[in-house]
Amino acid sequence: MTPKHLNTVSYTEKATAIEIAVATTREEKLKIYHLRYRIYAEEMRKRFPNMDHLNRLLYDELDEWGILLYAKSGSDIIGTLRINIGEVSDFSPFWVQALSLRRFAQFNNNQKFAYTSKFMVLPAYRNSTVPYLLSSKSYEIYCKQQILFSFGVCNFHLIRLYEQFGFQRFGRNFVDEGYGLLTPYVLLVDDIEHLQTVRSPFFRQARKRTHLNNQAKKWFYAEFAETSSIINSQLVCPEYLWKVLSFRLKASPTQVIAILQGLSDTDAMKFIHRCGVIVQCHSEDRITFQGDTSYAFNILISGILESKKRSIPDSRTILPGQPIGINGLIDHPPHQDGTIAVTNAEVLVLSSLAFPKFCNSYPNIAGQIMQNSMIYPT
Repeated sequence: MTPKHLNTVSYTEKATAIEIAVATTREEKLKIYHLRYRIYAEEMRKRFPNMDHLNRLLYDELDEWGILLYAKSGSDIIGTLRINIGEVSDFSPFWVQALSLRRFAQFNNNQKFAYTSKFMVLPAYRNSTVPYLLSSKSYEIYCKQQILFSFGVCNFHLIRLYEQFGFQRFGRNFVDEGYGLLTPYVLLVDDIEHLQTVRSPFFRQARKRTHLNNQAKKWFYAEFAETSSIINSQLVCPEYLWKVLSFRLKASPTQVIAILQGLSDTDAMKFIHRCGVIVQCHSEDRITFQGDTSYAFNILISGILESKKRSIPDSRTILPGQPIGINGLIDHPPHQDGTIAVTNAEVLVLSSLAFPKFCNSYPNIAGQIMQNSMIYPT
């Protein structure tokens, strides 16, 4: 499959000196590959099999037929996002299985799917309009291409971000070498009601649309009925989330989770609701990898995990209420051991991406959290 979609989505838009465009030249694509390398290899310290360390580039086979969006300030590329649009047969067996594409194809055998990946922005622009501009263009492309289901995957600390966009989790977690444990999610492009409910930035465009396929969302919620057990971070209220945690832990979270010490139930509830998400894991899921950078503080709330260092034969059992791996809520050290699920389990993920905003809104609560965080090694 060739990048034939480029002809239908070529555009340039300026807003506050930021330009959004589609890469069509080799020079533009090389700049995007270099940006990826800067963020993944140099900032996040990740190591992937297909990294070109000599030329400081990161690319893969999906770039051969993907739409590569980029954001540019002056002559510098500061953000990028990739979209692959195709039928089931266009995707490799790995992605067909990871994204359950054959199951989705039951809705319409001839439909095309979108898979959006490599969404990243330089640190200096992450709180600017750049993420919004890039993601908004992706939604525009979905609509122009009449996409009903747009997929993506992410690490656990990013789930809240994508649920804010309107994506919904489904399926099983899986490991992609170098990226760690990933969870799949899907955007029901025509589910305007959901986009409005979660206050998605896509809703600004979605509310103007008139030709919608409402059967797609009805089919999804019926076919993927098991997703009803997933607690969406943007739909759950603080009280219900607290109730779930209390039931899983068989006690108030403030009595079990050490990082909540010194907080009232009300303050702890605010923190968990604003920064946390509950993630379901299956037996044998590898939740942390020794040496990977930590971007969250993970706490087991149900099930049993096993923690083990590569150099030591003995393992350590992790029980509900105990932390998983290294604390990455404030700083981002590497995990000192690997963790695997012995049974089906649930993990409370407190994301470092949400914590700075929480600090601004609730400085006193955040101060107690930071003080408590000092008891965990970093």
